[in-house]
Amino acid sequence: MLIDSHIHLPHKKYEKDVDLIVQEATIAGITKLIVIGTHLKDNEIVSNLVSKYPNLYCSLGIYPNDELSTNVDELATKLEVQIKNSSKIKAIGECGIDITDWENQRSINEQIKLFEAQLFLAQKYKLPIVIHNRNGDEQVLNSIKKFPDVTGVLHCFASSWEYGKKFIDAGYYLSFAGLITYRARRELLETVVNVPANRYVIETDSPYLPPEGHRGETNYPKYVKIIAEKVAETRNISFEQVCEESYNNTVTLFKL
Repeated sequence: MLIDSHIHLPHKKYEKDVDLIVQEATIAGITKLIVIGTHLKDNEIVSNLVSKYPNLYCSLGIYPNDELSTNVDELATKLEVQIKNSSKIKAIGECGIDITDWENQRSINEQIKLFEAQLFLAQKYKLPIVIHNRNGDEQVLNSIKKFPDVTGVLHCFASSWEYGKKFIDAGYYLSFAGLITYRARRELLETVVNVPANRYVIETDSPYLPPEGHRGETNYPKYVKIIAEKVAETRNISFEQVCEESYNNTVTLFKL
């Protein structure tokens, strides 16, 4: 049994309908899926979608550079309403820090404010948080340390093992996605080897980041098996052990 701990469903990239995607995942042994919201409208769609499937759950949040025209305080208020109204919410996020040279984005100070508003909600509602972190290791660490009662996961972990240890020490899990299968990202395998057995989960981030062998295609939850196989190969353990560890860790983190 496996769980895909992070998918974006439905999405315009998908040509298949949701029923077929969920069916294919189930056939492949993916027994639970966690569907991620990234903005207010998306959260509504995700929350309604997961209510129709017994093995789907959701995480609702505001991505660092979504909802740019709305101020942070208003976003936090509206997100809280969605959290209270969602029957299958298991986490808050995807939220966090995104540092790039793109022009259309929030300032880093506004990103931190939005992130910490969601950390506050995670603390208030005793939910884990799903963190997006692009080039923001120090900023993320500084923010999560302000909320020591909150735990969560570094989605699609792409930092160094040095920072991986710091996040684990802060009580967080690391999530491995298709990046670990890319030849150009071999440095990530140091973290795969060293992460404690009770501190990792796996994901596809579908429809994004398809694993090696499917580059250039749309990613699907069924491909989480490829991530599990790469973790097993890298840690020199059986595929079955990775399935058991990642499954138990995800159930524990999200209280499934």
